[in-house]
This record gives sequence, C-alpha cells and structure tokens, in this order.
Amino acid sequence: MASQQSDIDGIDCRKEIDRLFDLEYGRRLDALFRFSLIVGVGVVLHYYINTTLTLWWLAGQLLGHAVHFAFLRTRGETCSRREVMIAGAMFWYLIAAFIWLPAELITSTDPALRIGGAAGIGAMLVFLIYRSDRVLAIMLGEIVVIGGAIAWVVFRTIQEVDHPGAILGTILAAVGLHIYFTLTLLAHRRVRIEAERAVLRSVQAQKMEAIGQLAGGVAHDFNNILTAVIGNLDLYDAMDTDAERLNAVTEAKTAALRAAELVKQLLAYARRTPMQIARRDVSSLLEQLQLLTRRLLPASITQDFEAPNTPLWVALDENQFITALVNLVVNARDAMPNGGTLTVSARPVHLFTDDVQPDGTVLNAGDYAEVTVADTGTGIPPEIIRRVTEPFFTTKAVGQGSGLGLSMVDGFARQSGGLLTIDSSPEGTAMHLLLPIAPAEETWRDTAQDAPPSESPPPPQAPNRPQSGAPRMVPGLRTSQA
Repeated sequence: MASQQSDIDGIDCRKEIDRLFDLEYGRRLDALFRFSLIVGVGVVLHYYINTTLTLWWLAGQLLGHAVHFAFLRTRGETCSRREVMIAGAMFWYLIAAFIWLPAELITSTDPALRIGGAAGIGAMLVFLIYRSDRVLAIMLGEIVVIGGAIAWVVFRTIQEVDHPGAILGTILAAVGLHIYFTLTLLAHRRVRIEAERAVLRSVQAQKMEAIGQLAGGVAHDFNNILTAVIGNLDLYDAMDTDAERLNAVTEAKTAALRAAELVKQLLAYARRTPMQIARRDVSSLLEQLQLLTRRLLPASITQDFEAPNTPLWVALDENQFITALVNLVVNARDAMPNGGTLTVSARPVHLFTDDVQPDGTVLNAGDYAEVTVADTGTGIPPEIIRRVTEPFFTTKAVGQGSGLGLSMVDGFARQSGGLLTIDSSPEGTAMHLLLPIAPAEETWRDTAQDAPPSESPPPPQAPNRPQSGAPRMVPGLRTSQA
C-alpha cells in the first residue's frame, strides 16, 4: 500500500509538487519571458486579425495559470498522489488553453499566421519533452491533448485539398509527428527514472560505506579505551601498595575521559552537541586562541595573528569555537614538521546568493565572518581532500590521531549555521571557517547566560592531516569581501 508521500511509481509527491512549481514559475526570468511573450502575442494578434478570440485565449491562459500557481503554492507539508494528479489535470487545461490558438493559426491562409502557429506548437512540444513528467497518467493526458490538437490541424487541412496523395501525405506526416513525439516523451521519462534510481543507489551505497566506517572507527577506539579501563581495574586487586592502586585507578579514569571526549567529538560531527550560544567578538576570541597556541606550537613555527580592526560579532558557542580553532592549529602544526608559518586571520565576507553544497545543504546569502587558519605545509592530496572531514578517516599511524578533528570542526560549523571550506596546494593549506554575523546587540539574547559556567575546552586530539597534494577546494564557493 503506497504511503501518503509517494505514489505507486515510487515518487515523493511533495517533491513532485515542488518540481512542477519550479518548472512553471520557479525560474523567474524564464517565467517572466514566457508570460510577456503570451501577453505580447495576444495583443498583437488581436490588432492584426481584429478578433476577440485572441483576448479570450489570453484570458484563459492567465486565469488558468493563476489557479495553477495558487494550487501548487498552497499544498501542505505532505502531499498525496491525488494532489499530484489534480496538478497534472490543471496542466492539461493549460496545454489545451494554449494550443488551440496556434492550431487555428496554422490552418490559416496567411503565411505569417501559419509560421506563428507552427512556432507555438513546436515550443509546446519542446517544453513537454523538457518537463518529462514522472507520473505516467499525467504524461498520457499530455499526449492525448497534443494528439487532439494535431488531429484538428489535419482535419482542417484535408478539407482544403482534393488530391488523395496530399491527403494521405498530410495524415502520415501528422501521425508520424505524434508517434515520434510520444516515443521521445516516454524515452525521456524512462531516462529520468533510471537516472533517479541510479542516484538513489549511489547515495545508499555511500551511506552504507559511511555507516561501516563510522561503526568500525567507534568500535576500534572504544575497544582500545575499554581495554585500558578493564585492564587497570583487573590489576587493582593484584597490586600491593596504595600508590600502585591509585595509579591504576588514575589510568582507568584517564581512559574513561578519553571515551567521553570521543563521544563529544561524535556529537559535534553529528551536529547534536548542546550549544550555549552567545554574541562574541571574533577579535577577542583570537586573542584567547593566541595564548593557547603558545603552548602548542614549537619555536620553529612562526605565528601571525591578523584580527580585524573593528569588532566582528558572531553568534556561537565560545568553548566549541575555541576547541575547533585549536584543532585546526594542531592540524597545521602537524603539517609543518620542519617548521613554517601559521597564519590565523578573520574578516567580514558577504554571500550575494544562496550557495548550494554538494551534499544538498544550503549556505544562505548574507553576511559572514571568515576565520582562516593557514599553514605553509605540503598540502593535502587531491584524491583524498573530499574525505578529510569524514569521521575516523586518517592517514596517520595507529595511535597518532582518531580522525575526528576535522569532522568535529565541520560539524560545529554546520551546527552554527556556517561552513568549513578548504583550499590546498603544495605550498600549504588554508582552512576557512564561515560563521554568520550576529544580529544587533539590542535584539540578541545570549542562551549562554542561563547556563552554568563551562570548563575550558579540553585539549583536542591531533586531527587527521594528510601531508601532500595539489590545489582543491571543498565544499562550497569562495565569497566576495564585504
């Protein structure tokens, strides 16, 4: 039994309604051009052939589109197959309301009107092939309406010719056109369905691979931690002195804390970490980071902190932000074993349009703060750069990193309404953390004010950092400076 969300063909009815709306009205320039052309043609024909039929044609078009637009826009969160079929029936009306006038014009003796009528019918056929409805019943209705228009043209034409050969040729041409149109329409539908199924299979395979990698990584890390906890507790009774027993308990507790930190990183990746949002100035946060990095970086690495001259306010969880930046700094440090330069900077940027990411998430247009952590290391190989934010993905030796560092940073950025992007080349790597600019202070209330004081962010595990490569950016587009 099909659910309310999908019909017997397996489509998502809500998405199908959205697709139909986007085809007709979603692309504003295209819709504006089409309706301007319809109105222009109606007015010109009215004065050219001096008949009110064109005004009735124009009124039928505009009224039909108004009803169709309202129906598609007023559907609820869930849609049924019946609603999709109603939308399809409305489109049948729009086809019929449009095509009768070109069909009438093509039988005219005026060459200009015949060319205009042929152009109108051709445009409709091309649009229907492009539209390529998924629901077979809707497509069959479109084929019937077009067949009726072609039959009308043939009927009017053969009344004006007497030669049997001309009559037969007209009928064969019309039948051939309709058959070819039908086959093309059905072929496009089949190609679309197969493409959608291929995408679903690919997504499912990627999900299973990600689940397997995540489960394997969690099992491996927790197995190591539990081994340390159980081993020290087993040794507790066998130890003779209180100092040895205290040491065993301390080691077990340290391992348990590592397990807690692992859970926190997994929650950050999954964007499920409780956020204590506050309005903070990026410049002051970078000052805190600079104090922390003095203990993290060797003397062979030169530090360069470039804070904005004016306050740059962002809405975020301060502890998670600092933890994310420390992870990026440690990442950069590991990429420069022989020394180099670490640059941490911040600047305001502006996205003029919504930026759709490869995974389907959308970075909305607006003002952002871009915090960049750049190094002069050897870069990231292009063949793995798209995987560096996956949990437990690491090229390091066993015990040198959990592979959760960059995935935690990426999860924090997305949970905060921003994005992590990566630029890499053989001369170094730059990690760009985009975070939305906070609203005005008088309209903002910190959620962190009601929360108990939190501890300083724990020292992060060394995140994954591959060591060589070529230029590449993932995911998302660079932005223009505000």
